[in-house]
Amino acid sequence: MKRVVVLLTLLLMGSSVVRTSRAETALGAVFGYPGNAGLSARLTDKAAALAWSSDFLHGTADLWMIKKKLDVGDERLSWYFGPGGDIGIPLDDQEDFFLAVRAPLGVQFMVSPKVETFGEFAPGVQLADQTDFYWAASVGIRFVLGGK
Repeated sequence: MKRVVVLLTLLLMGSSVVRTSRAETALGAVFGYPGNAGLSARLTDKAAALAWSSDFLHGTADLWMIKKKLDVGDERLSWYFGPGGDIGIPLDDQEDFFLAVRAPLGVQFMVSPKVETFGEFAPGVQLADQTDFYWAASVGIRFVLGGK
């Protein structure tokens, strides 16, 4: 089951690379919670990550409903907000399946037209295993693919 989920996630992230004609695609790395380190992908206003820790394989998917440039400072700096989800698949038998809805609020800095860095805080509600408040925070870097 774990291999199937990993394979499907990698196929989903890979399929976003194929459709670059009308959308901006970026791939990179993410560090923080959930998971310790992982892969990050963005297709225009949709972001996804696959991260692992000692207990879980986490997959997150978000839709940036708002993305605007900040009025102060460098015009390469923007912020985003939107709904998302987090699924955690346990890597050992002592942990339970994890499912949460989240609302990431983040900042994105375009170092160059082909390199973006980001940081986000994502509060939410855990739905599976138990109902509880949830939060995640991460930073990362992505490389923009395609000819823009």
